[in-house]
Amino acid sequence: MGLKHIKLPEATVEFPGGDFAVRGLSLDDISFLIQRHGQKLQSLFSEFVSKNGEVTVEAVASFALPLLQSAPEIAAEMIACATGEVDADAVKIASALPFPTQLDALEKLASLTFSVSGGPKKLLGTVVRMAQGTTGLLESLKDQKA
Repeated sequence: MGLKHIKLPEATVEFPGGDFAVRGLSLDDISFLIQRHGQKLQSLFSEFVSKNGEVTVEAVASFALPLLQSAPEIAAEMIACATGEVDADAVKIASALPFPTQLDALEKLASLTFSVSGGPKKLLGTVVRMAQGTTGLLESLKDQKA
């Protein structure tokens, strides 16, 4: 069986205006988010890891509320990525969703993203390393322009 036969797992997010499906974030999605929000994501993930000790899927899902509170623009882009529609209109719609709907979407996409082999701790560590690398690269490019 080849890749074309794979059906990626999805979860349905329902709200009074309809419903939509989210999937786990891919490497492309995570790279996109890190390129746009590397320093902020690194800070958020580092804070999360230091507060939670053991990183479980449940703990990662519980991170949705603090993410919505401190970085709503990143949350909206994560939701858009998880729907496969990463354009300005989709991000605008995601940011306008009712708060409980956004929270439900983030919890579901976190569960789908982080329930991988090696678990969420391994993936979060990789994300932090990617963000550090991107941040370092961006800082060195800024230094070269100066």
